[in-house]
Amino acid sequence: MKWDRIYMTGIKKVDDEHKILVNMLNKLETCIATPCSDEVLAMVLRNLVDYVKFHFKSEEEVMERIGFPELQRHKVLHKDLVNEVATILLDLKRDRLWTVPELTAFLQHWLVDHILGEDLKIGRYLGCI
Repeated sequence: MKWDRIYMTGIKKVDDEHKILVNMLNKLETCIATPCSDEVLAMVLRNLVDYVKFHFKSEEEVMERIGFPELQRHKVLHKDLVNEVATILLDLKRDRLWTVPELTAFLQHWLVDHILGEDLKIGRYLGCI
């Protein structure tokens, strides 16, 4: 996945964190393509999930600080993704339903859709874009 200016919210903190998420997804993709050991893959996935949780909290703090009117709905979207990824990771551990490449594709698709469909609204609300 390549970072593109179309993903920019105009909020430096949010954009910087989105860039880190893109880099982490790329690291996961590289790990799959290499392939890396199960231990390294588990660490990359764990780091990604931890960073996603950090980013969501950080983004929600920004929205709260600016009085973003869709904060509660946005929090639900974040919570739903964390729950969905937790379920997927459990399925992966049990060798059911998902492959790691499918998970990577899902996360990339979700991130792009979420940034373009939801996060850009934050920048528009502030008049950044």
